[in-house]
Amino acid sequence: GPSGLPSDLLLRQAADAQQGFQWKGQEDYDAVGDAVVAYVQGQLVALCGLEPLPLPAQNAGEGGATTVVYATPSFREQTAPLLVLICGAPPGGSVGVWGRKLCINASLHEGAMFDYIFRAKQLGWSVLVANPNSNEIAGLLVSGSECSHLHLQTMWNAYVAPAAASSVLVVAHSYGACATAHLLKCEANALERIQAIAFTDGWVNPPGNLLREVVPGVAASQGSASFLAEVAQLAPLACQPASEAVERRLAEVGRDFVSSQLPAGTPVAADRRGDGVPCVSAGHQEHPSTTHAATEVVFAFLQEGLKGRTATSNDELRERCRSAGC
Repeated sequence: GPSGLPSDLLLRQAADAQQGFQWKGQEDYDAVGDAVVAYVQGQLVALCGLEPLPLPAQNAGEGGATTVVYATPSFREQTAPLLVLICGAPPGGSVGVWGRKLCINASLHEGAMFDYIFRAKQLGWSVLVANPNSNEIAGLLVSGSECSHLHLQTMWNAYVAPAAASSVLVVAHSYGACATAHLLKCEANALERIQAIAFTDGWVNPPGNLLREVVPGVAASQGSASFLAEVAQLAPLACQPASEAVERRLAEVGRDFVSSQLPAGTPVAADRRGDGVPCVSAGHQEHPSTTHAATEVVFAFLQEGLKGRTATSNDELRERCRSAGC
């Protein structure tokens, strides 16, 4: 922290370090949220040792709008497993942030991606942090990142496809699940190389599922409807049926760690949405808290991916669900 002592990653008031955030209205909350997100983004470099990489990579410095993703230095040459971290939709999700609310009211240990990054580094893995909600800069759309789905596709082709990583592992929170499923639909290389996908309370607008999103009707909230309608226009494959290969692979390597009061890892459903993805408890009832609460069981599942056991493990999980009637 500013004092030179190790930070406890808690938001504190400058005038009284014993006091945390105090509500002063939505405008103030949003300003604090923006400051927290900017701080986290800086710490991805200063604290986590990642480096910013331009996206799109091709026209960086040529005058077009460019965003950044964050990665382990020289990860493209490393054969170690690569962990890709994907946040949910804004305003709660942002680059390096699982939940803005948690960063403000709890700690960065819970709300930011730092813990996942540190754990991956301790295991010898490389890390790539997506920035799926950075879709325009100064009013200019970022080419290839006009929505979260296109962002992941562009990031994959620019940085993951040519990387030497032996395996690719994914953690995707909330609506990041849909962007990840779209990636499997449109990139055969991703379908082949991703060995495990841990969704943390993956969100899909009902009655859709990860195999096929559905734009809500007039009864839905205007914000949700317009957001998803724009995604459907920019990434139409998201709203089209998945191939049998995608459906099979998603059922093999995907697992959803969902909000639940049950202990983390407890079987919840063999196939909750009809997309073949089995669900276990994340160990917390609140949506923003699921990624942090499920940390241990998520990493255990990712390790299953490195052993090539996710398909067998998911089949065993489905059988336990059926036996338990869940």
